[in-house]
Amino acid sequence: MRGLFVAISKSKRRAAYFWAILLAIPVLFFIWLMRPEEGFIRWLYPAFILMCAGWAWRLYRGVNLGAIERETIATVTLFFTIKLAYYLFWGNLEQNWVEIESTYWVMAFVMVLLYIVFDARKGLTYSLALAVVTLILGLLRLGGEVAQGQYRTEFLAFVRSEMRLFAMAGLLYALAIVKDQLALANRQVEEMHALARTDPLTGLPNRLALSELLEEASQHMHGLYLVLLDIDRFKQINDRFGHAAGDEVLREVARRLRVSMRKEDVLGRWGGEEFMILMRGESQQDVPAAVERLREDIAFWPFKLVGPVSASFGVAEGHIGDSIHALVERADRALYEAKRLGRNRVEMSPA
Repeated sequence: MRGLFVAISKSKRRAAYFWAILLAIPVLFFIWLMRPEEGFIRWLYPAFILMCAGWAWRLYRGVNLGAIERETIATVTLFFTIKLAYYLFWGNLEQNWVEIESTYWVMAFVMVLLYIVFDARKGLTYSLALAVVTLILGLLRLGGEVAQGQYRTEFLAFVRSEMRLFAMAGLLYALAIVKDQLALANRQVEEMHALARTDPLTGLPNRLALSELLEEASQHMHGLYLVLLDIDRFKQINDRFGHAAGDEVLREVARRLRVSMRKEDVLGRWGGEEFMILMRGESQQDVPAAVERLREDIAFWPFKLVGPVSASFGVAEGHIGDSIHALVERADRALYEAKRLGRNRVEMSPA
């Protein structure tokens, strides 16, 4: 599982990286113009600017985000580790300290990237490794001279910077663990929510889910059609072939309806051998024709083990001011009428 920023989508991360790099390029260019006398800035900043431009271009072109993230972290870490070593061991340490301090802030930024790209454990490992490298470089440069009474101010600043890095590594790890736990708890709640609203036999929305969908759809009754369908003589199927065969019929009916339905229609199991479909139609001819195709798809091909199976359909049109109860009741009456008239047919409820 991703660490601290698992919830950030790839598209958002890509956009954030792209604009951050575009902002960094003119800043780096300005530093290069203002301080051309320093060898590190003069020779290495142009190369780094070109790499930033390359990353921005690849982000814009949609190149694999993970590869760019890992490449960026490795390059930035190497570049600023070299910069830290250069300013620690080359030139006047007191004059160089501003650049050293700014390099530590970049290292802190790299740590944040580590927790974005890798999981919490790897983020902690790589962050601590980065902090240890900077610690070793600083001790190699300052340890002996501080013992001789030199550079005490710089050494205190170095210690503070190292403490920030180690503290940040630990804090980010703690936040990543908490974020992972919250994400896991949230996923479990979502799974429980989905299970409570899913029929285990057919995988369709169950009566609870359909009731919620009906409540939502009822806000726009105009053009809404409610379809109730009931498998004909289902009790006889169970009695003759067994409940396992009956369950298979229910699954196959659900499959055929899913395949034949329009994309915008919603199918669910209302209970027992009864299914419900929520449909939208521009005219009174659209929905009956679509429902008739569903009826034919069920009745046309025999079912394994049990042979021919048919279903009866009742359709009710929603009207402004309708209640959900009234709409369901009209569809149920239409379904009863389809059964009374011989089954395997579609009946529209009178307005």
